[in-house]
Amino acid sequence: MKIGKDLGIKFFLKNFLLLTVILIFWEIFSSLIFPRFNPTAHNILPPPSSVIVTGWQLFQNGKLVVHILVSLKRILIGFFLAVILGVPLGVLMGISKKIRLQVAPLVELLRPVPPFAWLPLALLWFGIGDRGSIFLIVIAAVFPIILNTVAGIEKIDIKLLHAAQSLGCEQKDKLLIKIILPASLPSIFLGLRVGLGLSWMVLVGAEMIGSISGLGYLILDSRNLLLPAQAILGMAVIAMLGYLLDLGIRKLSSQILIWAES
Repeated sequence: MKIGKDLGIKFFLKNFLLLTVILIFWEIFSSLIFPRFNPTAHNILPPPSSVIVTGWQLFQNGKLVVHILVSLKRILIGFFLAVILGVPLGVLMGISKKIRLQVAPLVELLRPVPPFAWLPLALLWFGIGDRGSIFLIVIAAVFPIILNTVAGIEKIDIKLLHAAQSLGCEQKDKLLIKIILPASLPSIFLGLRVGLGLSWMVLVGAEMIGSISGLGYLILDSRNLLLPAQAILGMAVIAMLGYLLDLGIRKLSSQILIWAES
């Protein structure tokens, strides 16, 4: 038990010490210092304790759970669609010069367009709800996935391919499965992490404008109700969910890419 406690303390000090210090300072400043200069300080910058109380109230009445589930559903569906579109397309662009010459100009033309520029079209095509938000998530996440997949394949040492061919791996499908995909996986996982982060950014904006549910809508509704603690709560929940999903990708990567970690 002592070893477990020591590991827990070390993990906390290594990862969350600075965050804890910031929260403690925030609590003291918002509760004791700021109100001396501004009587309405609690309505401008509520302390973490007030955010926790608000979160517990919304959790008890079920509203927070509903908003979390709605946002998670949109993120997971949109990100999954971006993956099954971006990874195969990136692989094809990486292994075929002809395909790259045709597809790369289209990717490079569409990539600089901000995802929110698609919002009016998303509302026109899909209306208010899940489909418009999912569409914007796909637009945001697919390009970093494509580019990192292509970059991963381009970085493969040509000597590795020649060595595989000299050892009998001459068929293109075997070369792809046994050499190209494994060697490009570190870059692909990096693209997944970048795409996931962009997905959350786009989701919140889409839910603020084109939805009546989700964490983005919860944040927007807090402005209308003059509840800053609720807005900060929505931001904190997004941060925690984003961290946990990114942690899941990193854990999956470490399990699959044992050779890369070593």
